[in-house]
Amino acid sequence: MWWLEILPKADQKHQDYDVLVIGAGPAGLMAARKVACEGYSVLMLEKERDLGIKPCAEAISESDIAAAEIPASSQFVTNNIDGAYVYPPDESQSTKIMGKGYVLNKPLFLYALASKAVSQGAELFMQGEVREIVLENGRAVAVKYKHKGQMLQTSFKILIGADGTGSITSRSCGFERSEYQVIPTIQYVMVNCNIPEKGLIRLYFGDDVAPKGYAWIFAKNEYAANVGIGTLGSPTKLYLDKFIRNHPAIFGNAAIIKEGAGLVPVGGRIQTVKENVMLCGDSAGQVVPVTGAGIGTSMTAGRIAGETAVLTLKADDMSLLNEYPKRYAKIESCIHGDFNMLGGLISY
Repeated sequence: MWWLEILPKADQKHQDYDVLVIGAGPAGLMAARKVACEGYSVLMLEKERDLGIKPCAEAISESDIAAAEIPASSQFVTNNIDGAYVYPPDESQSTKIMGKGYVLNKPLFLYALASKAVSQGAELFMQGEVREIVLENGRAVAVKYKHKGQMLQTSFKILIGADGTGSITSRSCGFERSEYQVIPTIQYVMVNCNIPEKGLIRLYFGDDVAPKGYAWIFAKNEYAANVGIGTLGSPTKLYLDKFIRNHPAIFGNAAIIKEGAGLVPVGGRIQTVKENVMLCGDSAGQVVPVTGAGIGTSMTAGRIAGETAVLTLKADDMSLLNEYPKRYAKIESCIHGDFNMLGGLISY
């Protein structure tokens, strides 16, 4: 019968993989693509029903698009950015910084990354929630996960944790997290904002605006904008609402159509390799230190992690995974250097 030919394919969920990736954000999708394009088997597990659910300001630079290894497209770019206004506590002393970038429709951008990964042979299971990472002699050997109501188990040679700030990978595999620090953020999508220059993003700093954080206004297009704030040790929503009230020229006739909240790493990065496990993206605190931006850094980390996994598999030598943090550190110094000027303009 024809249906008997299909049944073995359904059992692929139980097979062994060369690499298993937890999390299908920018880091996980890039890592999986790099592994799959070299012919190795890779499975991505994403616990959510959709990609890009986490609130995000959605702005990236031209170099970030280059890191994605796909051309900028109107399919996922909603606005072209020419630079930024940076507002210190005295907003009359704002500084204009020029630089090309984009505001994304992040879910559609992640769809594009997912399409590239899957086209290379990577498998992606949405609603694949990892419940347990099985360890043997300190090494991760399998995961137990729930996928659409079924409890399943899959083994692997290398595990890549790209599973965000609440990373089950780092917690289960004993990664050092004592210095890992996150900041709560909240963001509104607002319509009918009066933003004079929609091609310039706006960043606001100062303890009265956002204690130990910053507020942002990123125009998505002529109709809507991402308006958010991150604060450390202060009531984030109260400060965002206050920020909006204090800028009636921009928000006096605007309305909130969507609200979301999340955590963003802001410092104290943790180790990124342990035994046969690598961490990348938010799970490893790989963000731009001044702004907390993470799309570009996550894609870069995911690419390097995927390439390092391939080198390790080819040589059958797990010690080569230690090349991953060395390679990322070289790239990271360049990323941080690009923001030195911005950091010098900020006065808390």
